[in-house]
Amino acid sequence: MSDRLIVAATKDRYPTRFNTPKHSRHKIKPVLFIPTHRISPRVEGVTLFRPTRCDLIHSFNRIPIATKKNFVISFESHLPRYFGGEKSRFFAYMRRRLAAPTCRRIIATSHFARRIFAATHAAADERDALLAKLDVVYPNVVLPDARLDARGARPLTFVFVGAHFGRKGGAAAARAAEIARRRRLPMRFQIISALKVGAGIWSDPLDREFFEDYFRLLDGDNVTFRNSLSNAEVLNALGAADFTILTTLSDTFGYTAIESLAVGVPVIATAQGALPEFLVDGRNGLLIPLATDSYGEWVHVGRSDKDSPRFAALYRDEIERLAAAMIEATIPYLDSPDKLAEMRRNARATAEERFDSRKTSIVLDRIYEESVG
Repeated sequence: MSDRLIVAATKDRYPTRFNTPKHSRHKIKPVLFIPTHRISPRVEGVTLFRPTRCDLIHSFNRIPIATKKNFVISFESHLPRYFGGEKSRFFAYMRRRLAAPTCRRIIATSHFARRIFAATHAAADERDALLAKLDVVYPNVVLPDARLDARGARPLTFVFVGAHFGRKGGAAAARAAEIARRRRLPMRFQIISALKVGAGIWSDPLDREFFEDYFRLLDGDNVTFRNSLSNAEVLNALGAADFTILTTLSDTFGYTAIESLAVGVPVIATAQGALPEFLVDGRNGLLIPLATDSYGEWVHVGRSDKDSPRFAALYRDEIERLAAAMIEATIPYLDSPDKLAEMRRNARATAEERFDSRKTSIVLDRIYEESVG
């Protein structure tokens, strides 16, 4: 196909940037949409696009409605998104919208997401139509220059990046810093977070006061805390670290992990979500075991007692375990710059193999071209 397409993509703050092509031969046109989740979580799974001239829509997580345009949709875990409403008429309507001919392709961002999608619709009448459209295309980034050599003797440095302090693993990072400080280990931690906690249906205790003890740890003399940084500053912080921390109890992919690998920095992560698909313990990162279900989600994600002392105690014990495991796993690298340099090279190689935007752009362009007929 020689014609240049106009692809309207959801103009959101974050996900679309990782799931649309960076080097497309077509025109990717960011378009405003109605954030229906702010109206009600019951209608989170759909959206209305601002009218625009285009050949195709590429949406993320939200199903376009009130349009006859062909569309493709990428998603990170559950599709349609209506947690707890899977037996409702509205969920059935959204499923029919995905099965309709105007939905040309359904793009899971990981095999983790694909498993959940296939299980969700296993008994549906539309199952075959849905699975026939299903692909897996990993998120992508523009690969920057990266320093991959051994860094010599100095404190081991860690960086945690995540607006959601509770869900992403900030509490475990802060507790690890305290353990290192008390043991007089040459380790320094940078924590970049808006300190959001209480993730509702996801992983956190709902009471913000639970996290006050962890917030106080951010004043430690081996901790540098930043409430927010620009994306360029975050990338510089990642590139200057020895390890990135993503000890999350509920994350689908973890875009920070991709950005970290792209600058050649290994990732300390929990073995959940899509992370075990591309992080190999001791090779390009360190994986801390986590109790997960058959899909790969933390077994306690769906609990309804997140406001209870019992859940708070369970969560506190998990933070303690993750923090202690993080310290023990990284102590061997204090005096092994060559070993760490090898892990840095492997991290970058993973990014080049899995997440290179030039490779992904070719794949997505082909999907767009096949979807306009």
